[in-house]
Amino acid sequence: MIFVRDKFIKMLISSLFFYFATSILLQAEERDPVGQVTVYRLDNIIPVEGEPLKNATILVRDGVIERMGKAVIIPDNAKVFDLRGTGSVITPPLVLSHANWLQSDRRGGGNQSQFIAADSLWLSESWAIDMWKEGVGLVAVDPPGSGAPGRTSVIKVDTAGERPHTLVDDLHMKLTMATSASAKKLIRDQLKAAEKAIEGEKQAKKDWEKAREDWEKKQAAEKEKNAKDSEPKKEAKPKEEKPKEEGPPETFTPPKIKEELQAWVEWVRKERSVQVHMRSASDWLHWRQLMNEREEPHEVVLGFSSSTNLHQVVADIAGSGLRVYVPARISYLPYTRNRVNIASEMLAEGCEKLVLIPSSLSLSGLQSLRINLSRMLDNNLTREAALRALTLEPALALGQEEVMGKLVVGGAASFVIWGGDFFDPLTEVDRVIIDGLEKFNRKEHEAEEQR
Repeated sequence: MIFVRDKFIKMLISSLFFYFATSILLQAEERDPVGQVTVYRLDNIIPVEGEPLKNATILVRDGVIERMGKAVIIPDNAKVFDLRGTGSVITPPLVLSHANWLQSDRRGGGNQSQFIAADSLWLSESWAIDMWKEGVGLVAVDPPGSGAPGRTSVIKVDTAGERPHTLVDDLHMKLTMATSASAKKLIRDQLKAAEKAIEGEKQAKKDWEKAREDWEKKQAAEKEKNAKDSEPKKEAKPKEEKPKEEGPPETFTPPKIKEELQAWVEWVRKERSVQVHMRSASDWLHWRQLMNEREEPHEVVLGFSSSTNLHQVVADIAGSGLRVYVPARISYLPYTRNRVNIASEMLAEGCEKLVLIPSSLSLSGLQSLRINLSRMLDNNLTREAALRALTLEPALALGQEEVMGKLVVGGAASFVIWGGDFFDPLTEVDRVIIDGLEKFNRKEHEAEEQR
């Protein structure tokens, strides 16, 4: 009994020793994580999802937000930027879903859906700095032209003066919708051709399956016949060997689809989404008529200038459940001075996927974005909805919500530090941080320009 008791005590001591040693190691690991630490102490943090924070801190380690809040313990080796008391505001970078001035717009109409926007990039030396000055960290570029000119590409703004690396070469197919017969004919014809190609592939697969079945039956019959022929017979004559017959391939290879039809086939199969650009209420009504009962995934990109009649179909568009891209501008009802805020009307009608884009798809349109935004805020658009429509919603539309779009612990440390209220058009960008690295510093940039 004494031996058993002593053995039990030894096992208990060993277990306790292992437990405390493991706890100490885990606590040491928690206390002493490795990696470069950068800390930003700010007046205001607007994470987009979640409540804004005042007098708060963001701790960044190796490109990731490790901690964020009012009570953050700062390691001794951290590099600290204390911007409290300056009116500093931190938000996610803006995400532009249509940065069309980054390509050369020389392609015409028709079906040219085989092209991608990345192949049409036409970048100036200052393209990235132009973006950072306006707080932009991610852009999508449409292919140039009308009709079905190609597919969009997505670019992270993290390199200055060089051709950027695209995050996504080939995303949405672009379509332009108009009330003209030619615009509708193009879409109808390509949909019909895509459906024909899909049916052709199905038939080809059926033919292959039948050929394989016939071949396997024939092989089984020959095997059985050869087995009988191999039995010993009197005065058997030697048989001449027949050339080996080739059967159908073991795996099915679908027939090749024309390059300019591939994106349409993927759309009909619901493997790709389409962005439909339109400018008037009649364009929307013709599009609805054209689609009828079709269910291919698509989004709506609205375009309008100083006047628009799109207010007539706002409820219908919002009720469709589609993602809607709206120019950030106040417009007027046709032939009147009655203002209309299409974005706020969309939200009021229940649109849950609203994305704001510059009033004109140009650098000057981007530069006037927050001026127009301030006017929209005076006409029923809320600050929360406006910021979401410029950050998280376009990031979701591009499939890059893990890259940027909101500030969250464990997420990418990509954000913009503004010198004041983001919604004040006079507020400038102080710093742009992408993946924990400072890409733009206004004071340093201005000092370099003055040299």
